[in-house]
Amino acid sequence: MADTNLAKRSERPAEPVQQQRETVVPPVDVYENGDELLLVADVPGASHDGIDVQLEKGQLTILARRSDEAPKTPVSTEYRPRDYFRAFSVPQGIDASKIDAQLTAGVLRLHLPKSESLKPRRIEVKQG
Repeated sequence: MADTNLAKRSERPAEPVQQQRETVVPPVDVYENGDELLLVADVPGASHDGIDVQLEKGQLTILARRSDEAPKTPVSTEYRPRDYFRAFSVPQGIDASKIDAQLTAGVLRLHLPKSESLKPRRIEVKQG
């Protein structure tokens, strides 16, 4: 006798399986000079409109999305859609209104200028 439950057809269509996007931590170099902090992050495949940089309550976050749209029909793919995410605590004294970001060839550069109070200054010694 056959099991009739195996032969039953579901009236409900199967839900499509959504591919989850992988989130990775991009490598970042941080440089400091007298005027600014410079963060350099590798976000290959991300476009300028796919990057979100925010500074809130001393927390700088970078979210970059690599596009999953291929310009042509792929024959073979090894690159998967992915997101890049990184967060940093930003020291007090960074002038948030002057933060500048540029993306060139998959490299994001964030210039975080120091406020005047953080910049080193030379104190003149007067003869007296």
